[in-house]
Amino acid sequence: MWNCSKHIHIQCDGYGDLLEAAASAEEFMQQLSQYDKDMAKQQQDAEDTGEVLRYVGLVDVINQKGLVELRRYKKDHPFAQLSGSDNIIAFTITRYKNQPLIVRGPGAGAQVTAGGIFSDVLRLASYIGAPS
Repeated sequence: MWNCSKHIHIQCDGYGDLLEAAASAEEFMQQLSQYDKDMAKQQQDAEDTGEVLRYVGLVDVINQKGLVELRRYKKDHPFAQLSGSDNIIAFTITRYKNQPLIVRGPGAGAQVTAGGIFSDVLRLASYIGAPS
């Protein structure tokens, strides 16, 4: 796991008001449908111009800020070509400012993700003093 050793505030655009207003995950899921028409329109608008929608996370390590937002990409953009559980990271740094370094590959998949979550649960249980 990569750790930049910084506390980064993550902002989620688009559903921020719902995230703040919902008292629980169940309430969030119940209210989510109110965004369906807007999402369908955004998807159609993107499709009409030969683009796709992708949720993208941006991390600015220097300013200790993060953002998750829905963005539009032309179909030939690397982010637009993902499928299934693929992951992609674009590094925009001094050396790769004009053309970001792109790293792409398969995601962990269900079994590896479940194993990671189980490991986190065991670590949390140990931390709070659960008997082993």
